[in-house]
Amino acid sequence: MVMILEIGMKKLTGTINLLKLSSETDKMKNIIIVSIWLSVGISLATGKASYADSHVNEEVAEKLSMTLPDNMGIVPYGEEGTMLYVIEKPPNQARGIFLSMQGSGGCLYGNRGPIQDEEALIANGGPSPRHPSIIIRSASNLAGYGLKVILPNCPDVGGESSDAIYTSAINKILSKENRDNLPVFVGGMSRGSIRATNIASLLGSKIRGAIIMSGSTDNTHDGTMFDPPIKKATSSFLLLIHENDQCSSSESLEGLKSFSEELTGVTAKKIVQLTGGTPSRGSGRGPWCSARSHHGFNGIHDQVLEVMKPWILKRIN
Repeated sequence: MVMILEIGMKKLTGTINLLKLSSETDKMKNIIIVSIWLSVGISLATGKASYADSHVNEEVAEKLSMTLPDNMGIVPYGEEGTMLYVIEKPPNQARGIFLSMQGSGGCLYGNRGPIQDEEALIANGGPSPRHPSIIIRSASNLAGYGLKVILPNCPDVGGESSDAIYTSAINKILSKENRDNLPVFVGGMSRGSIRATNIASLLGSKIRGAIIMSGSTDNTHDGTMFDPPIKKATSSFLLLIHENDQCSSSESLEGLKSFSEELTGVTAKKIVQLTGGTPSRGSGRGPWCSARSHHGFNGIHDQVLEVMKPWILKRIN
């Protein structure tokens, strides 16, 4: 942030040197221009101004200024939307950041239960504690490892999981929540794996590691993990798959191996196949691709975390 202020001051100096004005009117103009440069430099340095914040419409600006619970935040999403996020802080000083990308459409609420929209999410201060997704239920476990866990909600205007607008919003969250430049990890479950891969690809060296759970190597409503510019990814990748996953988007071990091979800029990548747990009660794409199935590592969340924990801590220490 100091660098931005220095840039502003350099521009200020340049303005003073260029404007050699003699009349009282011109001197006054010079003072006004200098004041503007100084104001812009200070605003940028303190983080009070940004392109995105100054180019949003009235409705978005109002939403960005609303009062939220202490464990929630909000950032612009493009020029016409916003993205809420929930924070789970570690009991002691944070050693790293973990971005948790929920499956399905990425929303932290669902079609059932008491939390079915943003308003209910805010009122509750986050998702339901009974939410079945491992990416949501494991937030407190990850915080226990010393990680500041950030769970982004789906943007309120929709959006593509593999585009730059989505990643730009995530980058804004990191700018607000990772001022100490702690190592950043991103985890994605099911369709959240596309968002996690997109973040790892477009944010490059800002990401220390990516954890993919039941990765979407075949078609979904959001495409596949092959859609982001994956050859740009450089962070370590941990790829988890259940041997009995029946979801057509993620069941193929060969598909996961092919994805791993396409990560040509990644030197540290590991595939882990898990077993056990509780299968889905029904059959068909819906039950097979739900959180309450082998696809969602139903019944073996602890085993998944046993794999994740040492992999993460090795890259923090």
